[in-house]
Amino acid sequence: MDEETKDQTTQQQEDQQTGEGEQNSAGRGMTFDEWLDSDPALRSEFDRRNTKAVQTARSKWEQEQADNQDEAKKLERMTAAQREKYQLEKDRQTLEQERASFQRQQLQVQTGAQLQGMGYDAAFAAYLTGKDAESTSANLTAFDGLMRQYKANVVNTQMRGGTPPQEPKKQDASDPFLMGFEEAKKG
Repeated sequence: MDEETKDQTTQQQEDQQTGEGEQNSAGRGMTFDEWLDSDPALRSEFDRRNTKAVQTARSKWEQEQADNQDEAKKLERMTAAQREKYQLEKDRQTLEQERASFQRQQLQVQTGAQLQGMGYDAAFAAYLTGKDAESTSANLTAFDGLMRQYKANVVNTQMRGGTPPQEPKKQDASDPFLMGFEEAKKG
């Protein structure tokens, strides 16, 4: 029992001395930071990308904050009736966007059903769904034509194949061994 406790303590000390992922006697690899520090070009590229991502996120956040402040100021200057009308218009726009999204999803489902009826995978529906039913129908027709042409080309290529099969060699009928088989077939 004392030796087991000693082994656990030794393992814990090794873990504390070597950070997670570092190369040690247990065979661990380098940490991400060590890998970045191993090559100054990697570190500078990583820092550049992080800086760019942070700047983009910050500018987006600042724009959202400015928009929210502008809207708040605009709402403060409005009368109760104007605020109600503004909110109603805003809600109407949101509803229209949701409705358009729902209609698009429904059209995509219908497109998937049509594709399955044509013998194709419904996964193509995401690519073939147009802005409306007419454009979707045109996309389906074009897709069907292209797929039929592709299949025909594949079949023609396979039919051409390589060298034609050769006729099997005819056996010599004078061979007594083969004559015994032929008699057995007839009889």
